[in-house]
Amino acid sequence: MRDEFDSWSESGEVRVRRLPSAGVAAVLAILLPGLGHVYAGRLGAAAIWFLAISFGYWAILVPGLLLHAISVWSAYRAAEEAGG
Repeated sequence: MRDEFDSWSESGEVRVRRLPSAGVAAVLAILLPGLGHVYAGRLGAAAIWFLAISFGYWAILVPGLLLHAISVWSAYRAAEEAGG
């Protein structure tokens, strides 16, 4: 597992970017549904989770809580797969 990866810029400089942390992704997903997926670089999944959880909370609290918990787990896994 690497904490960073290198990429070359056009000028020949090496840029170092940290890979997403699974723990940070999970915390962000707890704070706002979909935010952990944004952090992990999955914008489409973030939009879908945000809409699904918002609807779940609007419809009845229990489905919203369940979807929110699944979203946190999914954001954690997405960041873990990205290398964090």
